[in-house]
Amino acid sequence: MKFGLGLLVSLLVSVSFAQSIGVKDIPAEEGETTISVKKGSSSTENKFEITSGEDDVEGDEATLIKEARANWKKACTEWKKELKELNKDNRILTMNCGKMICSTEGVESVCRSKATYKLKIQVK
Repeated sequence: MKFGLGLLVSLLVSVSFAQSIGVKDIPAEEGETTISVKKGSSSTENKFEITSGEDDVEGDEATLIKEARANWKKACTEWKKELKELNKDNRILTMNCGKMICSTEGVESVCRSKATYKLKIQVK
């Protein structure tokens, strides 16, 4: 029984050492040499990338400030819909129309904002 157990242990040890790598005959005097050995699948490669950006959202001009705000809300909704349509294959992490700022130019009022977004884009 002891002989069989010893034989089994020596076989397991020899199998584990059989998976070694030998490197020789690489000239080192020609500059920098890098040797890389990878085993199995590489989990360090990113399959996705996070990207962010901003865009201008502007509603149509209106005579009343209340109408201008409603136009900005409509423009915000359209911007979100367009962003979703353009990024069907990727994931939208965040999208925000930003803070509405209204101004009056003459008799017309217009509302604007800086919209921001973050997307998870597949790169591989």
